[in-house]
Amino acid sequence: MTTKTKENTMKKIYEYITMTLFVIGLFSLIGAVGAVEANQFLLGGAMALLGIATSILGLYSQEMEKEIK
Repeated sequence: MTTKTKENTMKKIYEYITMTLFVIGLFSLIGAVGAVEANQFLLGGAMALLGIATSILGLYSQEMEKEIK
């Protein structure tokens, strides 16, 4: 495996990780809103924290992807 192919593979991996983390974060935040509307505040808080954490990890992954380019 050449260096160029290895870099392209890493770019793709970081791209997929970034997209997955953002989708999980978005769904968690949507679920948090639904949980709060159903008066399940503890579940809503936990889902909101999960959504924020995965979004931050997605941003970090996006920065790592930029460093490869």
